[in-house]
Amino acid sequence: NLNTQQAVVLFPSLCMFEGTAINEGRGTYMPFTILGAPALKGKYSFSYKPVSIPGMSERPNQKDSVCYGLDLRGYDISPLRKSRQLNLAWVIELYNAYPDKANFFQQERANGVSPFDLRIGTDQLRKQIIAGMSEADIRKSWEPGLQKFKAIRAKYLLYPD
Repeated sequence: NLNTQQAVVLFPSLCMFEGTAINEGRGTYMPFTILGAPALKGKYSFSYKPVSIPGMSERPNQKDSVCYGLDLRGYDISPLRKSRQLNLAWVIELYNAYPDKANFFQQERANGVSPFDLRIGTDQLRKQIIAGMSEADIRKSWEPGLQKFKAIRAKYLLYPD
């Protein structure tokens, strides 16, 4: 499914959309380089239609519906490569643009875990987005945990960080 270098670099920032109402390009020959949903009609001019592609994506989210959203095929990926960080701006932007906020994040599964939370590893990011936190504030909230992790990790590094 990662058929271009662009998709490979964008994947960590876009795979979280698999737990939302947004199609992440599956069902097209441009997976993980485009984002959209029918509900975003009138908010974005870029459109595409995910379809069943045997052996690649047989049941894509929003199958056979025209999706409107972002075309990231021309996005400059060099800042993502350098920072090695997720781009949270897209999930925040599309959540804010989505008219039915209650259904943006897919509902919890039988195990009680939201598909979005499962991909991220916690429910905190979803709650922060719903609360309207900025990308900068979300990143700041991660700092204590990152510093703790870096301290534990330091003794295992073979080379300086």
